Order: sequence, then C-alpha cells, then structure tokens
Amino acid sequence: MKPLIAICSQDADFYLLLSHILEVDGFTPMLAASIDDVLALVCAKPIAAVLLDCRADNHLAAQSGRLKQDTAVGALPCVALVHAGAEAQLIQLLQSGIDECFVRPFAPAKLLQDLRSRLAIGLTPEPATQDGRPLAYADVEMRLDTHRVSCAGKEIALGPIEFKLLRHMLENPERVLSRAELIGAAWARNRGVGARTVDVHISQLRKQLSQCSGDAAIRTVRLAGYALARSPS
Repeated sequence: MKPLIAICSQDADFYLLLSHILEVDGFTPMLAASIDDVLALVCAKPIAAVLLDCRADNHLAAQSGRLKQDTAVGALPCVALVHAGAEAQLIQLLQSGIDECFVRPFAPAKLLQDLRSRLAIGLTPEPATQDGRPLAYADVEMRLDTHRVSCAGKEIALGPIEFKLLRHMLENPERVLSRAELIGAAWARNRGVGARTVDVHISQLRKQLSQCSGDAAIRTVRLAGYALARSPS
C-alpha cells in the first residue's frame, strides 16, 4: 500500500503540482483544506505524514500547534512548505513542534528525501522475520519486508504508529506490555509521549482487529498495560 500523505492547502494549483510530484515518487496524496480537515482525515485514514502549505495570507502556521497537540496526529511527521514572503512564520512553526520547514522555492527531491527518511522508505527491506517467515499470532500476520498486515486472510491498512505497536505485540504475544515499553517501541524519538496517547492508538488498533479477527484481541490489564491474546471463546 502506498503511503498516504495529507496535503493541507487552499491552493488548487499548488495541490495538483505537489500531488503529481508525490504520486510519481510512490505516495498517495489526499487534500485537506484546513487543520480541522487534517484532524478528521487522520482519524478516518492511515495517514503517514502531513504537509502544510503555509502562506502569508492563511493561518496554518498559527494553527499548526493543534496538530502536535492532537494524540493521533502528534506522532506523525508534519512538514511545512513555507511560501516566499511568509518566512516570519518559521519560528512559529518550529515552536509549535513542526518537524521540518522548507522555504519555497525548494528542490522537490529534498522534500521527497525527507519524507522517505522519516517514513523509512527506500531503506534496506527487513526480512519477514529472522527465518524468513512473517510475524504471526492467531489469525493476524505481519510481513516486515512488504509492510503488510493481514487479519483472517484480509489485508488491513494501519497507520505507522499502529503498525509499530502491533509489531511489538506480535513479537511478544500474550505478554503484558507496559505503556512505557510500548512508547519505546513505537515512539523511539519522542519520549514526550504520554500514557493517554498510547491508549488512543491502542484503541484504534483494537478497533481494526476486532472488525476482522475472530481469534486475536488486545487485552487491557488494569494498572499494567496491554497484551495481545486469544479472543475469549
């Protein structure tokens, strides 16, 4: 599945140009006209990264802090594309936690390289497992070499955080995993993530598994964490 990239822009021409650049490089762009649209899109689709089209005549920079404060969006790469004349927004964007800023004009290759690096695309593929087989538990199967997950034989689309959480659970089936351990597995570079953020992403992962799996479920262990276990018969 091609990575989904949300483009927050109110300029149709710029969106079409950027969409073409992303599609040629193997990404799937999706339009969001506002920060609210981005938040809704991330809840509905497995968005991999967010691009902000920041201009002097819009308020995306001023509202960008809402993205990093949101539990679902905060862990995703957020990159600002700043138009000439809007350079004053750079400090505001960086203070809000935006991961990277590119001031136009910029070489598209630099943006694509940044996205591939943040999403670990184009790196040496990992084997399915050390012995070449996929990670599997009950009717859930994950292939690390192709980044695909299937559940009861049906492929499911997971966001990057849910994928990492499920991977760690498949590597440690039936073991109770603390929230701190899950943060280390899915947010290795973001130690500011709190327990509530973990709960939100586990809830999203649990919902997707419950829609297709009859054998596997994520069990909540009070005051301890979560465990991937067999569904109660």
